[in-house]
Amino acid sequence: MECRAMERIVKFIVETDYGNIPEKARQVAKNAILDWVGVTIAGSREPVAQITTSYAKRLNVIDEAGVIGGAFRTSTELAAWVNGAAGHALDYDDTFPNSVGYNFHPTVPILPAVLALGERCNSPATDVIAAYIVGIEVESRVGATIGRYNSDIGWHSTPVVGTIGAIAACANILKLNDWQVRMALGIASSMTSGLVRNFGTMTKPLHAGNAAKNGTIATLLAQDGFTANESIMEGEIGFCSMFSGGKVKELKDSDQDLGERWHIVSPGMSFKAYPCCRSTHCSIDASIHLRDVLSTDTEQIAKIICKTSPLHTKLARFHRPKSGSEGKFSIPYCIAAALLRGKVSLEDFTDEKVADSKAQALLSKVEYLYPPEYKKSSWSLAQEIVVKLDSGAEYSHKVEVPKGDPENPMTGEELLAKFRDCACLSLPQEVIEELLEMITNLERLDNITGLMDILTYGTIRRIK
Repeated sequence: MECRAMERIVKFIVETDYGNIPEKARQVAKNAILDWVGVTIAGSREPVAQITTSYAKRLNVIDEAGVIGGAFRTSTELAAWVNGAAGHALDYDDTFPNSVGYNFHPTVPILPAVLALGERCNSPATDVIAAYIVGIEVESRVGATIGRYNSDIGWHSTPVVGTIGAIAACANILKLNDWQVRMALGIASSMTSGLVRNFGTMTKPLHAGNAAKNGTIATLLAQDGFTANESIMEGEIGFCSMFSGGKVKELKDSDQDLGERWHIVSPGMSFKAYPCCRSTHCSIDASIHLRDVLSTDTEQIAKIICKTSPLHTKLARFHRPKSGSEGKFSIPYCIAAALLRGKVSLEDFTDEKVADSKAQALLSKVEYLYPPEYKKSSWSLAQEIVVKLDSGAEYSHKVEVPKGDPENPMTGEELLAKFRDCACLSLPQEVIEELLEMITNLERLDNITGLMDILTYGTIRRIK
């Protein structure tokens, strides 16, 4: 029997174009694209990006799409792969707000694939924006169905749900027909993976690159007639069942508002104020506040208590981190960094900073409490930090919603400052300003290759 949910999703992918997407959704999309471009420029300097870039360069394959910061072009799928890994390398890319009930990075599986295909097809930026939004809308519906179960059974939701988002976006920009979209979803369902156990290693960002790469491969195969099961999303051994541990066997009409309510607008996108796991962010906000009110040196701190949900100590699982990568997934380290320096930035996540004796001494004083109210709403990001001093004095501060969530958004100026901070690591000021101008007015670009040339070669010399 035909699945009505699947039918609506396929119809939405095939029929949506730039003209029937509301302006508010387009604007949020441009903010998300700006944010992702910035963190990817910075991420292209990281070891995971350098290694994957070297791998792609050695293959010396067809010249179709640019590698950001790599100064060379490669095949569509390899460009999507490298740029996807770079975009997630710093764990600084956007998320959905945790009010959706699962932990997820929405842009990074989609945008690298869409940009690579956009270059291959010489697409106007309006097609790229539309395809990106289509991917966000579809993956958010699939995520609403199975996302909350992924982490519980050890899957990483970003590559699992994100692969479906990448397929939706790639199919839209390639203008696949109904049958081809179904085939692409079926092909990609057998290419999906990613384990939570790999958090804190280079393989976590590789998950995002794999999702982007697999999205391009599956849609290009489907375009050429490659076949797969056309009802793969549902049933006893279908996509939803396998990636929810058997708890969900169908999409349950989560798609009924497709094209009417735009999830990119509400619940919206969360942009990260700090380059680390979202499960650490309320603790960082609270610790920065406490540092401002403490009247003593951090050496006088006797104990730090973090009140949180057990979910967040599972996701940010390194309680005694030994490297910069582990520090990104360590609530105690992020608390220590915030208390020591009054901020948390890219420079805090080096091996040297994590190994610093002051940081290690302070993070060893962190203890967890799991009050009943935190357990009841496990997906809430709310956290409270209590600092007890040797003198007996005690200070506490609770943050319900972290900076960057739709309910506590970063300002336009803060988003621009984040972009500049990331981009200045690799690019001269004139190129940064050119990029800002292009992305701010992205819909005016007749060919997305103009933007990708700057991102690939780090210069405006090739722009005509």
